[in-house]
Amino acid sequence: MRLYLDQNYLSGIAKRKPGFRELEPVLRQAVNLGVVSVVESTVHERESLPRPDLGLLELLRGLSAGQHLPVDSDSAVRRARKRLFWTIEHELPERAARPSDEADLDALSMALVHCDLVTCDAFMADVVRRTRLEVRHRGELFTGRRADVERLRRRLRDLSSGT
Repeated sequence: MRLYLDQNYLSGIAKRKPGFRELEPVLRQAVNLGVVSVVESTVHERESLPRPDLGLLELLRGLSAGQHLPVDSDSAVRRARKRLFWTIEHELPERAARPSDEADLDALSMALVHCDLVTCDAFMADVVRRTRLEVRHRGELFTGRRADVERLRRRLRDLSSGT
């Protein structure tokens, strides 16, 4: 299974935040057993630049073993991105655009199409669920909220134990 970890998850692990602290050893075990492969995206590098002190790229590269999402968007990724953008624009017009939205849309559309397990912030998870893209692409979505971090930990534990 392919896992996309967004900046929120990487930061939570790096900062040893509650929930993420318990997730990390289970994640590493799943990676070491080969039941999950963590993938890098071009967006990770851009988003990590403001906080080099956290070592997010080093953390990610230690988990990914060099596996990357495709660099170029195929038609499925372009359709997903367009649908996510349309949903924000038409169903959530009161929300002010943020500088990180473009990168989030790029990364999330690629991850939804190419990954089985996808992490993102709560707002983007709401947008994805409105589009039902996680259903269309048969992926599981996890926010950075404690319950979702715990749910991902259990999912990875189950994958590692073969259940």
